[in-house]
Amino acid sequence: LAPAFVIATVDKFARLAREGEAASLFGYVSRRCERHGFVHPDYPPCKIQDESSHPNKDGLPKAYLRSTDRLRPPDLVIQDELHLITGALGTTVGLFEVAIDVMTDWRTKDGRRVRPLLVASTATARNAPDQVRALYGRDVTIFPPQVLDAGNTFFSKEIPPTEEAPGRRYVGISTTGVRLTTAEIRVAEVLMAGGQLLLDRSGQVADPYMSLVGYFSATRELAGMARYMGDDIQTALARRRPWSKLPRRTGTDFGALNIAELTSRVASADITSTLDRMSVPFDPVFDSAVGKRNLRALREAKKPTSEREVNPYDVVLATSMLQVGVDVTRLGLMLVVGQPKNTAEYIQASSRVGRDRARPGLVVALGNWARPRDLAHFEQFRHYHETFYQQVEALSVTPFSVTSLERGLDGVLVSTARVLQAVRRQSLSPEDGAARIEAERPFATELIDALVRRIGRAGDEDAAERARQRLENRLDQWGKRRKHLEDQRKSLVYERVTDDSHHDALMMSAENAKSGFDTRDAAPFIVANSMREVQPEINLLVSPIKERLVYVAPANAPQWVMPEESS
Repeated sequence: LAPAFVIATVDKFARLAREGEAASLFGYVSRRCERHGFVHPDYPPCKIQDESSHPNKDGLPKAYLRSTDRLRPPDLVIQDELHLITGALGTTVGLFEVAIDVMTDWRTKDGRRVRPLLVASTATARNAPDQVRALYGRDVTIFPPQVLDAGNTFFSKEIPPTEEAPGRRYVGISTTGVRLTTAEIRVAEVLMAGGQLLLDRSGQVADPYMSLVGYFSATRELAGMARYMGDDIQTALARRRPWSKLPRRTGTDFGALNIAELTSRVASADITSTLDRMSVPFDPVFDSAVGKRNLRALREAKKPTSEREVNPYDVVLATSMLQVGVDVTRLGLMLVVGQPKNTAEYIQASSRVGRDRARPGLVVALGNWARPRDLAHFEQFRHYHETFYQQVEALSVTPFSVTSLERGLDGVLVSTARVLQAVRRQSLSPEDGAARIEAERPFATELIDALVRRIGRAGDEDAAERARQRLENRLDQWGKRRKHLEDQRKSLVYERVTDDSHHDALMMSAENAKSGFDTRDAAPFIVANSMREVQPEINLLVSPIKERLVYVAPANAPQWVMPEESS
């Protein structure tokens, strides 16, 4: 059946152009199977025709396929973390929201227009009206309004730091004249050895400071830290510097540091496992100096000892993935390497530690003194942190810029066409429906008008005119592609080419797009699989022969001649 509640990420809106079955999410259905529910022509398990039936088989009763009317589209859209929809991602989301708005629009019997209610939560209200208008083409009402006391709203209340509610402490470090990598190694070593000292002296209450969370703005910097953790830092902790009063520390992974990552380099299934294991606490019986000596003595005496099933993490290294969805109350220690790109990211990431008032958070911000921005934040460190909710930068999205329209409007046109026509039998919605574009050209023209009107509400007249010209151009290219394949005795499909001799595609993904293709032979529409894919991949050919460069010039590339050496 069509779902009543959908949880999704905005970056997958791009899949609407490829999944004809997604039309049911917006109530665009035409057939209902008594066995499979609302079905789309592309749905493989149900291939029976109208008014026919599935036979009584495998213990399942006879089931008929009947016609049905359109369902009510979504009435409520809840957007969490609105402040993260900015930059390149926000620009692409804003463009696809044009399609979503057209798909969810409907009219009552008396002709009254109905659109879903949009509720968005954000860490900042600065520039919110402009951002919301660019994304959704609507005005904004901020709730709750700050009337008398800015520190006391419907959702939150400002509490001054006390012993009962200590809050979170920020410490800034700038190692002028010292390489950042050297500072990373030394600071991480001291923080981890300090956590061991607390565990030896105070026992279980030191658990929040035994797992170090490292936050990085770039995966490249994180990868370097992961290497240092498994080498320099691990060795320094195990040997202990002779002049240091901090204790030795060995990792929980058979003496090695137990390190986890929360990055895009890790599979989704492993991310879930990592989040679960981050809740595993340190135990003084296994991890304190006294506990380790006792266990060692018992093992040497060949006496039975207790063993734990899962070892806690010594280090968790993360990038922007840490900002949302991580609610592990036991975390209390974070090292932020380099000042994050914007204040909202900094607030979100650093608030992952110290979430429990019984476990106050400590955030150590290690700035790169060679970067003017990091140095400026360090110089104003106290004032910045006392007022950093006022420092949140205004967000910017430009969904109707020339580049955005060139890269995203193909997917918007195909998505809306497939969804809106799913209520009809012979239409543009099925995978092989792409070949019906000439018969449905009046519909496509009306669709372009609807999309342009929506763009006009979110942008301006120039943006609407640019979008109209681009959409009309893409519609013409769609028709030319169908005619070109028809002359070759081929049928046009959207992308799923099962037989190269009889079918060819209208779309290709951005990563498969190649420069220099003959436009008559290549799919004219480039539609990404995800909104995070904004650039095609670049193929590099590396020669296995040393001291030899293999270079293949692309077609129509200008000739280049090595300049002569000057005398």
